[in-house]
Amino acid sequence: MYVSVTRSVEGIGMESIHVDDILFLETSQSRILVHTKDGVYYVPNTLERWMRAFGSIGQQFEMVDRCSIANLNRVRRIDPVWCRLYFDDNPSEGAKPCNVARSHYRKVANKIEEIRKA
Repeated sequence: MYVSVTRSVEGIGMESIHVDDILFLETSQSRILVHTKDGVYYVPNTLERWMRAFGSIGQQFEMVDRCSIANLNRVRRIDPVWCRLYFDDNPSEGAKPCNVARSHYRKVANKIEEIRKA
């Protein structure tokens, strides 16, 4: 499945990215930012609606804090000290972490473990 996104905050110029390329979505200043390994894009709507849409096609996105949902299939490392998800096996200085609320950490870590066992 592909998602229509734009690189422009104003919504100029649409392009499509594959849902498997999405690392996480977050809200910032009333906008939804879509993070991939290669960049940041913008989409309309709400995080809750995106999470339902992804769930309806079998994608494992989970609310990790009040401002972010993460693609749990793409998580490669979990940092229990800083409550962060990483999408690379060996994250470097420029890696994109996704912060997890401490109140959600255990639930998110358990779901990632279930995905890895499947």
